Amino acid sequence: MAQNSQRLITRPVFYTLTGVLLVGLLFYFLRGILAPVMLAFLLAYAFDPLVEWLSRHRFPRALASAVCLLLLILLAAGLLALILPALQQELHSLAQKMPAYLEKIRDSAIPWVEETFGMKLPGTIDEALESARQQVTGKAGEFAGPIANIIKNVLSSTFSLLASLIYVVIIPLFTFYFLNDYPKITGWFINLLPPRHRDNTLEVLGEVDAVLAGFLRGQLTICAILAVLYSILLSVVGVPAGITIGIIAGLFNLVPYLGTATGVLLACLFLLLEGSAGAGYLAVGLIFAGASVADGLFLTPRILGKKLGLAPVAVILSVLAFGEVFGFLGVLIAVPTTAIGKVLGKRALEHYKKSKAYKGSGASPTPGKPEK
Repeated sequence: MAQNSQRLITRPVFYTLTGVLLVGLLFYFLRGILAPVMLAFLLAYAFDPLVEWLSRHRFPRALASAVCLLLLILLAAGLLALILPALQQELHSLAQKMPAYLEKIRDSAIPWVEETFGMKLPGTIDEALESARQQVTGKAGEFAGPIANIIKNVLSSTFSLLASLIYVVIIPLFTFYFLNDYPKITGWFINLLPPRHRDNTLEVLGEVDAVLAGFLRGQLTICAILAVLYSILLSVVGVPAGITIGIIAGLFNLVPYLGTATGVLLACLFLLLEGSAGAGYLAVGLIFAGASVADGLFLTPRILGKKLGLAPVAVILSVLAFGEVFGFLGVLIAVPTTAIGKVLGKRALEHYKKSKAYKGSGASPTPGKPEK
């Protein structure tokens, strides 16, 4: 009996691995169908605390779910209405200025590098920049086209249009269903668990929930706040493509310091290409320094607290890997799968350190106590 309890691959572990493999195959073959359903479930998971709060304040569950869904729709529509026109205007301006930027790099930056560092850059760089300038000049109208033209091209075929309409209907419908029946759904899955394993499994799921909530309701919220803050402040001080740079810097903030470094480099590069004075660079430095201080002192302690969440590098790698295999569905399931993997990996490591494979066949004395 003792030997069976120390085996690395026990029967429950084998069944679990087999189940994970079967679920992975199911997700792979049904990835196109499951993508909107998974997106709706993640939205419901993120907004479930608000539904619970409204329910505790005498709101019927269905009404609370409808209020949250309406809030989500208004929030998405408002963000699109605010961001898309400004983003389209920035892309329009950037497409028109790009040939001049490339020409300035060719005529000013390359000679400066050659003179400062005493090195001769290959002629292919000049040729590549000139070719890029000509191509961008010829296609500037396409890049600068209004958003309506882009949407028209994306939805040109009847199938794409129908699929988009179905997604627009399915995602809110499933989101409302998951919000309204979230306790019933979780209770149904809990009842499927064998009673002898229920407590242990619920403990694991609680840890997964804490890790996943720390990311979805913590790190992503911080990134969104920083993206809005960067976009507004960079636009106010007159940085070219300020909204675009702010969104990129906010998203890259998943990795500590990467968002700040990327935002500073991009903002300074565009200021340099515009020939801006030193005050612009000072303003950029103050914006990102102030945002970093606000993040460290206020945003992270208040929103994320002491939750560990997920390692940013692990999240990025999992999104890339799952997205490569499962497509858009993989992007959606990457974070939950990483959270589950973190918790199960931690427990597997603890089990391994208690096994004979780690300790060896002979019993070792407890550290700090003399061997008798």
